[in-house]
Amino acid sequence: MSRAMDRIRREAMEQYGDEPADALEALAHVLKVYADEPDSRLMIEATNGIYGNGVRTGLTMGDLREIAARLAPPQP
Repeated sequence: MSRAMDRIRREAMEQYGDEPADALEALAHVLKVYADEPDSRLMIEATNGIYGNGVRTGLTMGDLREIAARLAPPQP
């Protein structure tokens, strides 16, 4: 693991303690820890191979970023 990733994970642990308090904090935690990942990275795998050999479905980092943006309070 890189030093940068170690630092990011340490910072996230300091911010959220042992674990995030709710689903929104958990989402923010994931986005912070994996901030450098591309939008295409599959983070939550729902299926693997049922739609065809090697086809995986689920939520990508891009999906998680979009969800977080939609959940964010509107800016004045």
